[in-house]
Amino acid sequence: MGQSRWARMFHAAAQAPTFAGSIRAHRQARGILGNPALTVYDNPRSFLMCVYNRDRALCHRLDVTDAPRLDRCQPSCANVARTDHHADQLLQHAQVLERQAAFEALPGPLAERLARRADQLRELADRHELDRIHTQEPTA
Repeated sequence: MGQSRWARMFHAAAQAPTFAGSIRAHRQARGILGNPALTVYDNPRSFLMCVYNRDRALCHRLDVTDAPRLDRCQPSCANVARTDHHADQLLQHAQVLERQAAFEALPGPLAERLARRADQLRELADRHELDRIHTQEPTA
């Protein structure tokens, strides 16, 4: 059985190349891009990271690409991972939607849709809080 998405995410962050310049050789670029342990994609529009595994991806069923379709991220995808920063962004965006939904001149159906979306974002943030991995023991 392969590594969990969390282990892959932490491994990719630890192994990510850091340099003050650019990749100069095609071989170096191919090595980085071809390393399956480093296939983690940040998706700030969906407030998540994709720890990409094509076999589990919900973003493309008919596509034959070897990269995620970040414009089609599904919250229930097994490749989804969130950091505390992503969860904070979910809550901030939920607050914005709630303020918009409370605007009196907004038509009722649109206000309801915005409120439902805010609730969905809060549920995702709550799920993150329950499922999150602590890298350090909490201090009292």
